[in-house]
Amino acid sequence: MGLEGTLRVFSLNDIFQVLGLQRKSGVLTVEGEDDTVTISFLGGQVVAAESAQRRLDNRIGNLLVRAGRISEEQLARILQTQAETQQRLGFLLIRDRVATPADLREALRLQILRIVFNAFRWTDGRFSFTQEGPIDYDADHMSPVPTESILMEAAQMQDEWPILERKIPSREIVYRRAPGVENLRLISAPEPPAEGSLVVSRKEAETWKWVDGTRTISEIQEHAFLSEFDVYKGLVELLDRSLLVEGRIPVASVAPAAAPRPAGFSSRAALLWVAAALLVAAGVFLAPRNPWNLFVRPRGERREAADFLKSVSLERLAAIERAVRVFYDSSGQYPKKLEDLVTTGILDESGVYDPYGRKYRYILRTDDGKFGLYGRNAQGEIDLDLSFDRSLAPVAEIHPARSRGRAPESRPGVQVIE
Repeated sequence: MGLEGTLRVFSLNDIFQVLGLQRKSGVLTVEGEDDTVTISFLGGQVVAAESAQRRLDNRIGNLLVRAGRISEEQLARILQTQAETQQRLGFLLIRDRVATPADLREALRLQILRIVFNAFRWTDGRFSFTQEGPIDYDADHMSPVPTESILMEAAQMQDEWPILERKIPSREIVYRRAPGVENLRLISAPEPPAEGSLVVSRKEAETWKWVDGTRTISEIQEHAFLSEFDVYKGLVELLDRSLLVEGRIPVASVAPAAAPRPAGFSSRAALLWVAAALLVAAGVFLAPRNPWNLFVRPRGERREAADFLKSVSLERLAAIERAVRVFYDSSGQYPKKLEDLVTTGILDESGVYDPYGRKYRYILRTDDGKFGLYGRNAQGEIDLDLSFDRSLAPVAEIHPARSRGRAPESRPGVQVIE
């Protein structure tokens, strides 16, 4: 299965769901404005991730150094050996007993998740997925990460980031330890704490190590052996314990203003514009004829594209069904239309549309105690594979509560919302 498209049409959340459910093996390439990342899947699980800005081996080595797990001299020696032997960095770190297997596994996992979650924030760019060739990853030290756990953590981050950022509005804030507890030792071990120590969560203990009144939050995230999200959570929990106070906020240096460009339009610039226009015209002409381009061609023309779009549509229908249940649990009634799920904040507006940009059909049948959700295929016809009925709760909507002082309204038994 070869797929490609844009993040404006399919989010990484959609792509990860499909690849995980279908247990695909291959390489997903995502091109953003400032970086290009490649994410390797094996049986629907993530086993590797690379960034064009910096190779993963170097990122892991630097993380181990910043976290105090190894020294700069040890890393330099290992990198020199790697250049001579072309062996994996992880193998050399363990062979020479420079790092522990546990630290290496955690470093690999952290760096992969940092690359993946950074790409999850992109709203524009292109992606492509190929299944050619074997998947290369450090199987001896890397445990595959299930896509389900990535999606759950991404959803948690999306829900909690706004709350955390209200408490910590800037990554340039500097915190220091509160007066009187500067020498307090925070530990995450389960055994009884020694005198002068306090048992806390691992993210609190790790974050506390790097709070010194001079480092910004961004610098703490570089040093801590945690994800960026866990650093934020650790800081918020330490603030809630009144163990931290805000210190200085460094004044950002003002970049010198760029010198104005001379007016005029050179002949070289004119040639570049002509060349760019020709390339755009060629792209418009050739893109629909490219057999690997699944999204400029008419949708559903290739079987791979149709299967992919149907899988995405099934996931969105399942999300709508869950949203309907949540709406009922919170209000005691079922939504009259899909827009009710959006206005209450249960579902994003994009979630009520299929991959082709058409709104799903929602039918509330109070007479027989059911509701239905229906999707369409590429030709705009109702697809039986994307159609299902679900029973209402025994007391729901069959006898809706009437407002006091108002006559009962006559309602049809079936309400169809296009």
